[in-house]
Amino acid sequence: MRLPVVAGLVGLLVLAGLQPAAAASKPSKVGLVSFVGADYSRSHSTASLTLDWPNAPRAKKYQVFMSKSYSMKKAKTFSVKSSKIKISKLSAGRDYFFRVRGINGKKKGKKSNRVGHTTIVRPGPSKGLVPIRVMTYNLCSAVCDQKATTRYPWMKTATSGSAAPRQPAALERIAAANADVLATQEASALKTPPPGYAEAINASAKRLYFRESRLQLADKPAYTYEAGDKNGCRATTSPDAQAGHIFLGWHSKGCRYAVWAELVDKSTGRHFLAVNVHTVAGTSATAVANRRSEMDLLFAGVAQINRQKLAVVFAGDFNSHKNRTPDVVGAAMRSHKFRDAFDLARTLDRQHYNSYNNFKTAPVISYKWGDHVDHVFVDPSRSRVDAWRNIVLIGNDGRLVKPIPSDHSPLVVDVRLG
Repeated sequence: MRLPVVAGLVGLLVLAGLQPAAAASKPSKVGLVSFVGADYSRSHSTASLTLDWPNAPRAKKYQVFMSKSYSMKKAKTFSVKSSKIKISKLSAGRDYFFRVRGINGKKKGKKSNRVGHTTIVRPGPSKGLVPIRVMTYNLCSAVCDQKATTRYPWMKTATSGSAAPRQPAALERIAAANADVLATQEASALKTPPPGYAEAINASAKRLYFRESRLQLADKPAYTYEAGDKNGCRATTSPDAQAGHIFLGWHSKGCRYAVWAELVDKSTGRHFLAVNVHTVAGTSATAVANRRSEMDLLFAGVAQINRQKLAVVFAGDFNSHKNRTPDVVGAAMRSHKFRDAFDLARTLDRQHYNSYNNFKTAPVISYKWGDHVDHVFVDPSRSRVDAWRNIVLIGNDGRLVKPIPSDHSPLVVDVRLG
């Protein structure tokens, strides 16, 4: 009996030690695309971004789409065999958006979610730099104990039942960061400085600490509080003090302040200002207007205090980010020539994890920009940012480890001040 032509051909291939090629399978959708590196070329005045993503099953290579628009209009396409790419010769200080898909022969997988990042706007100084590690952490030490539905006790109390206290977990994250400057917000219940730190100032539930082995307060008089106005609000502290507060207005049923300290690097004698900020929360038109007013008063206060034109580092919970329209905080910072360390960092870690975790064990992911209401801002002409990290503690199961210390996750930035 004659074999069909196809069967006969397969038989001949098998006898010859060859196998017919299997039909290519469609690759899986590419997972979360992350920005793991950034740089700036001094010789060409251009920037670069390095992207990484998980290997997509059945993908033999990848197509990377890049656009200056979130719509991906006029996207440029790159082809790579590995799940990582460095793209150079990008415009400095410009927004770029990316999508990636896997390719297997003629089969094309689904494109990844769009992710965006801003390139480094300028390289910063190249010498005479002082490395400073900055940590900002909203501890919600008191308010979160008062939530009606579930208790998140800062310390063990008779009424907290079997719930584990949060303070030890927060102190563990602070110790793990090993920061030089520690800016904490909603920290009224953090009564004792973390080991190795001294407190520069404590006002309006904001505490600003510095690592005693590295830094010291400027040799100036200690701050004093003036008499309050009719609402009990005190004016901005005298610029001749070593630390103090900046009055940001009266609204949301209270006096609003930022706190600051003039710090000195012991090894070099270099002075700089650290400013701890917590702007008003909310997305209403009133909240936005209040934040705008707070930023105006913040910079007016800094100008009054910083008569020596020292380098300034702003850290805190600003309740604003790129995905909020309008981002009045970002606009105010840029108008005064400050940029988010997130957009200046040479390396990023967990940039898609929202820094507001709301006590959820599953990380809150933002694809477009990587939301974070907590920020560190620096002047890119006077600093270089080496790293930006969200250091929330994640277990082997990919979830936040309980007890979660706060409804905010701690951010750590390595910056070198010029």
